[in-house]
Amino acid sequence: MWRPFLPLLIPGPLTSRSFVFSWFKDQTQNHMDAFTDFSTALDLVADATDEVRPVPGFAQDSLLYPDLPAHLYHADRDALSCSLLKPLLVSPAHFQAALTATQSSSDAKDFGTLLHLLLLQPHLTGQEVAVYPEIVSPLSRDYKAFLECNSHKLVVDEPTFTKARLLADKVRETRYKGRPLGLFLEEAQTEVSIYFTEPTTGLRLRVRHDIFHPDLAFDLKSTRHPSVGLFTRDAVKLDYDLQAFMYSLARSLYEGTSDTKPFVFIAAESSEPFSVHTLAAGGTFLTNGAKKFQECLSVYKACSVTGHWPDLSSDGEIEIDHWQQYTPTRAWAAGQSAA
Repeated sequence: MWRPFLPLLIPGPLTSRSFVFSWFKDQTQNHMDAFTDFSTALDLVADATDEVRPVPGFAQDSLLYPDLPAHLYHADRDALSCSLLKPLLVSPAHFQAALTATQSSSDAKDFGTLLHLLLLQPHLTGQEVAVYPEIVSPLSRDYKAFLECNSHKLVVDEPTFTKARLLADKVRETRYKGRPLGLFLEEAQTEVSIYFTEPTTGLRLRVRHDIFHPDLAFDLKSTRHPSVGLFTRDAVKLDYDLQAFMYSLARSLYEGTSDTKPFVFIAAESSEPFSVHTLAAGGTFLTNGAKKFQECLSVYKACSVTGHWPDLSSDGEIEIDHWQQYTPTRAWAAGQSAA
């Protein structure tokens, strides 16, 4: 059962990039095991394998897990992730609802998961992905039987797998700062988890870097948009700015540096011709994310203290702008089609 943290309010305005770096266990129980908290679960796993042993960082209680399995990371409710914080930007009640909500899937999400595996953890693809050798027909008996036999895996059809593999190749070949991204991948760690204590509030937080390179961080995003402008619109709407700030803060605290290492999105178009953009999070983008970060923690604190998690219910009136006003056209009278 999840129990809320009790953070303090964050003082002062957030107006520039420089303040990010002036911000410098685990009380809850793992919902997968009502009798073992997450820290104990990690200790148990560490007894059986060296893969989950953390590397301490500069800031107190900051830990880097180079090989923490994804299912353990995502099951954790002891520390708040970016994904857990995002619903607070809608309402406190949406945050509470998201804690117990069943994760939904879609073709776009599945494709993104597949692309991540092919690029970042290709050694796990065979374990986690089952490729149906034909085009999927949901009513096909063969396909239903294939799903049942691979219920623990991500099931995709052969054309989708081929498309993801082509895009993964395109990403590796894309050049950033004069070098193929594939070289950066070879020099980096992938799927790296950092746990840290936010110094102002005392909240335990966590992030998971896609590509943790010594000189910068990359985050892979599959997108339906071919242009930078459309991707940027989605990036703000989907709170990638919050992610960029939170991940940058985590790394700064872990490494004990006041210099921001670039946080770069790899925006990969999910259909041909597979445009690939490398887009570094700029100052205004990070500042906007910092404001969202402050809002999430402030709202979380207030609701935790009061025990009240309100939704968006309201009482009011509906008014419309002048451009929404109805204007009769009587186009039919002239035998024309209405606009």
